[in-house]
Amino acid sequence: MGVAVRTGPGVGAALVEEVADWAAGQGAVVLEARVFDDNAAAIALYERCGFVVAPGTTVSRWHPPRTWRTWVRALPGRG
Repeated sequence: MGVAVRTGPGVGAALVEEVADWAAGQGAVVLEARVFDDNAAAIALYERCGFVVAPGTTVSRWHPPRTWRTWVRALPGRG
């Protein structure tokens, strides 16, 4: 088949960039990610990928007292 599979460091960022490219091609102006506040690895990934935390914190309906925040990133040449 010839499908290249990438593993190891940088895979998460590569996936985020693929999604950003696809979303921009679909006309999206911003990406959003909702991340639990105790998920340090995901927070670090989104920070590396240029996301910033939006105002506000939400308490999980299914896992109180866990909270999550929305992280956003404007797409290049757009919003």
